[in-house]
Amino acid sequence: MPHPVNIVQETRIFLTTIFHISLLEPGKKSTIPNQHQGPPPPIIIEEEMEWEVSQILDSKLKRRKLWYLVEWKVFSQDPERSTWESARNLKNFPEPVKDSHSLYPDKPGPNSSRALFLMVLGGERNYQA
Repeated sequence: MPHPVNIVQETRIFLTTIFHISLLEPGKKSTIPNQHQGPPPPIIIEEEMEWEVSQILDSKLKRRKLWYLVEWKVFSQDPERSTWESARNLKNFPEPVKDSHSLYPDKPGPNSSRALFLMVLGGERNYQA
């Protein structure tokens, strides 16, 4: 069942701001050529800014620590903005990590699903290869 939508308007004239959802239409796209919308703000988790992970592209071991090549949702159209992140930095994103290891089982990673769970959710100090 559709719900009415309240639209906030900054105006001194009283107008109704509640409309049935069937009356609303998406906004028009910009007609200015080469205009790009900036990235959305990062997600705030535990008072720290975090970008949302689109997918894990690769993994490697560096100095006996596991690293992931991360494609960020905010930059998914620009592959050059992918970054290498330690497994510890991805503890809030267990699903993309698990998906990556399912898709690429031959890439470096934890030895078992239990180790993956401990490493990603519990930090690297709990992980033993």
